Amino acid sequence: MYEYESIMTFDQPMMMGYDPSGSTSYSTSSSSGQQVKKRKSIKSETSIDLRGPMEVDGSVKSMASIRLDGDFAVRDRVEAYGDVALNGTLNCSSKMKSMGNVKINGNATFGDKVKIFGKLKINGSLEVDGDVEVWGALTVNGWLKCRSLTAYASLTTVDGSWYEAGSETVHGAKLVKRSGYVG
Repeated sequence: MYEYESIMTFDQPMMMGYDPSGSTSYSTSSSSGQQVKKRKSIKSETSIDLRGPMEVDGSVKSMASIRLDGDFAVRDRVEAYGDVALNGTLNCSSKMKSMGNVKINGNATFGDKVKIFGKLKINGSLEVDGDVEVWGALTVNGWLKCRSLTAYASLTTVDGSWYEAGSETVHGAKLVKRSGYVG
């Protein structure tokens, strides 16, 4: 067995992160002074709720939803068969796949493609070195940068938001939502 093959598995919803006793044995600190938790791959048959800062040496996979609060670094992929919610920062060296909706409140970067079968709502930034494919509605309230963008429903940019894609295919409506517009 390779060093990174060990996978944490859970049979019920799990929450990792804050330890009320304050006893952590991790030596790395984040810029906010909090201890950075280090994990190998995280896999669950139910929802995952993680609190950062955390470094995951493998992947994060849930047969339900994933919620990430804080700062995260993931070496491999993020995969959920439900929704994904990010409140903070996520740096993922690989790709993401979600069968549900994805909501990014903060900043996310991916080294490979992002495929979302639900809706994608960006309140912050999403930077992908590969392709972004969204089957539901895509809303950008901030910015999105990728190699290619495919949106099968609508693409909405809010106020001064923008996106940059080497190539784009939008099968639905392209909308610009302006706040304060009196018409």
